[in-house]
Amino acid sequence: MSKNVLLDDGRNDIRKAESAHGRGDYKLAMELYLKAITKFRNATEITDDFSEISIIRSLISYYNNRASLLENEIGRIEIKKPQAKESARDDITGLLRGTGVNETVFEAVIQIALEISIEGREGRPIGTAFILGDSANVLAKSRQLILNPFQGYKREERLITNPDMLDNIKEFAQLDGAFVITGDGVVEAAGRYITIDTGTVKLQKGLGTRHNSVAAITKRTESIGIVVSQSGGVIRIFRNGLVAATVRP
Repeated sequence: MSKNVLLDDGRNDIRKAESAHGRGDYKLAMELYLKAITKFRNATEITDDFSEISIIRSLISYYNNRASLLENEIGRIEIKKPQAKESARDDITGLLRGTGVNETVFEAVIQIALEISIEGREGRPIGTAFILGDSANVLAKSRQLILNPFQGYKREERLITNPDMLDNIKEFAQLDGAFVITGDGVVEAAGRYITIDTGTVKLQKGLGTRHNSVAAITKRTESIGIVVSQSGGVIRIFRNGLVAATVRP
């Protein structure tokens, strides 16, 4: 079976998995995610394109994480809480509820974060942060460290879901500060310094200023924070001042 056929079949399984996930059929969704992961892995074995392999591996990591979260959710539903509602920490739909962040936008940012985590920039590791949703409040509680590189561009030119934006995002990820992105995917700013007090949040030891700042802004606004750690490349997702999920590349 060719690489392209494997990738197309895998994407088709992902679409089916997301549909099953949306209607609450977690077992079927998990099975389809794992089926797609197997096809993606097989595709990496028959291509010599390192860039393509990196992208496929990031997909594998992301969907493996979703399958793991579903496995945990299934265990809770069947063993402990058959009537329990979806947990915001274990389900993307629940995580985004109330933020106005589109799931497609969230997944696009996660994909970019994974690529930054795995590839870095010009051969060196980098860390960065993305703040999604409630952008007016986020902007009001932050300031520019540099001139905003996205100011003055048309809305359609600043959509995070636009593939042409990828290199720009990776380039500006090297700057200090965070990206601010609207719930529907418009990049409002890069190089944004969060000005609110971080003393209101308590994170595990070892997490630095970037993590604490993002946690604090998500506690004071209806936003989602995504932080790529420069050390180790671990991706942490924040909501309401807490680490809601962790993605390891």
